Amino acid sequence: MDRTRACRELSSTRARAWAVAMLVALAACGQGSSPAAPDPASGSTVRPLAAHASALSSGTNCPETGVHARHLNMFACSTCHPTGATFGFDVPYTFPGGTTTAGGTIALHTATTATTCTVACHFPKGGPAKSVAWDAPGPLACVECHATTSLPSGHPSVAANATRTDCERCHTLGNHLGGTVALVAHDAAWIDQASPGFHALQANAGLGACQDCHGADLSGGAARSACATCHDVGLPAGVASWKVNCVMCHGGTETATGAPPKATWANAADTVRVGAHTIHGAGSAIAPAYDCGVCHVKPSDALAGGHVDGGTAELTFSGVATARNAAPSWDRATATCSGVYCHGGTMGGGTKTAPVWTRVGLGEAACGTCHGLPPPSPHPTVGADLTRCASCHPDTMDAGGVVIAPSAGGKHLDGLVQASGGHPAGWMDTASAGFHAYSANAGIAGCQGCHGANLDGVGGSATTSCATCHGAGWRTNCLMCHGGVADTTGAPPSGTWGHETDALRVGAHTAHVSANPMAVAYACTECHAKPVDALDAGHMDGSTVTVTWGAVARTGGAAPSWDRTAGTCAATYCHGNYAGTFTYFFFDGYYSVAYAGKRAAPRWSDGPATCGSCHGNPPQTGSWHLGAHGGGSNCDLCHSDANATGTAITNPALHLNGAVDVNPAWDASCFNCH
Repeated sequence: MDRTRACRELSSTRARAWAVAMLVALAACGQGSSPAAPDPASGSTVRPLAAHASALSSGTNCPETGVHARHLNMFACSTCHPTGATFGFDVPYTFPGGTTTAGGTIALHTATTATTCTVACHFPKGGPAKSVAWDAPGPLACVECHATTSLPSGHPSVAANATRTDCERCHTLGNHLGGTVALVAHDAAWIDQASPGFHALQANAGLGACQDCHGADLSGGAARSACATCHDVGLPAGVASWKVNCVMCHGGTETATGAPPKATWANAADTVRVGAHTIHGAGSAIAPAYDCGVCHVKPSDALAGGHVDGGTAELTFSGVATARNAAPSWDRATATCSGVYCHGGTMGGGTKTAPVWTRVGLGEAACGTCHGLPPPSPHPTVGADLTRCASCHPDTMDAGGVVIAPSAGGKHLDGLVQASGGHPAGWMDTASAGFHAYSANAGIAGCQGCHGANLDGVGGSATTSCATCHGAGWRTNCLMCHGGVADTTGAPPSGTWGHETDALRVGAHTAHVSANPMAVAYACTECHAKPVDALDAGHMDGSTVTVTWGAVARTGGAAPSWDRTAGTCAATYCHGNYAGTFTYFFFDGYYSVAYAGKRAAPRWSDGPATCGSCHGNPPQTGSWHLGAHGGGSNCDLCHSDANATGTAITNPALHLNGAVDVNPAWDASCFNCH
């Protein structure tokens, strides 16, 4: 071989070795796309990109620490350098999720700007295009690539300034860009009820964190795992979903309300959260079962706003708690409620109208704690014997004085005062001993307790007005109760209801208030006070009327008196039982003379008076009634209101009128004889 030929062969050998070395070097940096081939010089295999997948992903090649190293752990060099020294994305890389590098651009650096690339790797899933500086310090924040405005449907909302830490609450980076969303898994304690990491404790503090991964309705969300998977198993009868299964969290089994026998998860130390929930939700022998909405907002389901929010339930009283204009309030510090209808907020007289919520079974709601036994006015005044309650409240109390359980149809604590059917049989039957006039006549206060002070149905527990039956003017209709029809005074021909056998209640009423042959009609006030209407104080109070005396009865200084035991009145001018002085005119002037009555003490129930019943006939006083003037004759000579024989009154207006009326012409009559 000559020197020239030897040089050529050596040169050719070196060229082939350099080419192989370059191929190996390029292959080691991820270049090349052909299958593995043997090295012509050494016989070793040159491994192109496909053969280097595991090596590249492990980071063993091109081990520099800069941006290149980070990219080479995922991408082949040809993704950005399709022909080595040139730039572009002619050999696109497509991610398993569909995003591709195709269409990206690279802007080389200038004296003032760094190299930037605008490629789908940094705005995946159709997000807005961004330019990322090649020398930007890493690691980049997640929102540098994932626009918060174009996240997949169902993804929880993310703040525009979210950090990597925020995202890593749900996402792991072990499979980043691998086509599958890898989420942080709950640890084993998550479903261990005995562990402080049990998920119920965290859920009870607030559902927001759960909803971030499992969706707003916890039906799966990005985590693709629904709460219903476990919680809709073994639901109580009639409950369609865990979301309305109150028992699941609140634990109560007495009723479907879930009224708790224990506090919710992580709140066991707070006894106020339990308290008297069960007794209110299940009912008792004296109260019906109350709905949760009576004391606080009742959520439509577990996800209702403000329900599972980490705080305590807000008290918002309604319904029966506010009946009869009650104004309830709650003090959590003392665990007491006050002003509620249920515990005497409208009736008064109770000993514990602000019961302690946590003192269950310790007498906080015993009879007498919520209202008096009986309640104070305007309730009728009755004794403490509970057997009397049934007469007005038969829907609430039985004859033995025991509350009729609401479960048996009793109406106790239902928000109404059940007194409409409380009257006994015969209340409207005039022939019955239970006719209401008997009760009213014994004392009107009992009626006012239910029908109001004016018996018009205003201000009492019943809304019925007496005027409904008795008419608008019943209060001034004396005849309605006293029964007299001879005149409008109602002077009774018989006793009022319940007093028919008391003759003194009738007596001579009619004779006194009606005109008769002996006298004009007298006003009621001549003997006692006359009420303005039926409801005047002291009128219908169950006792007898207080006798007082008017001007006529006291004429001439008379001092009348009344003896009910004997049924007599005495010392009245009207009946002569007094000694008095009268002034009269005679001839040329006025004269006074002492006059002594017959001192009669008539019985109120005696028959009609006659001439001589009250004074002598003629009166035996002085000289005027002696001799020819006496013996009951010639009365008309001096008294024009009497006849000559003294057996009748001719002018009642001049008789028993408080004056001695002498005939003005008597002096002439006297001279006829004298």
